[in-house]
Amino acid sequence: IDNLVNDYEIVMWTVLSGDFDTNLEPIMCLEKTIYCTEKGAIVVFHDSFKAANTLKYVLPRFMDFFANKGFRFEML
Repeated sequence: IDNLVNDYEIVMWTVLSGDFDTNLEPIMCLEKTIYCTEKGAIVVFHDSFKAANTLKYVLPRFMDFFANKGFRFEML
């Protein structure tokens, strides 16, 4: 399969955090997302009203966890 479309490479996520799920407690979202994340993963978090409370809890803790393991984060 050719991953280039109009000179853009298609890149898919590998971990969906579930931060949008209002039935998922923030601590469970964090634990699930950490468990599913491995080197080279592309993790999806949402910047929506629906996800806001969970995202505020999960994202800083997620980044701290992996930063302490030597991971780095890049914006694409």
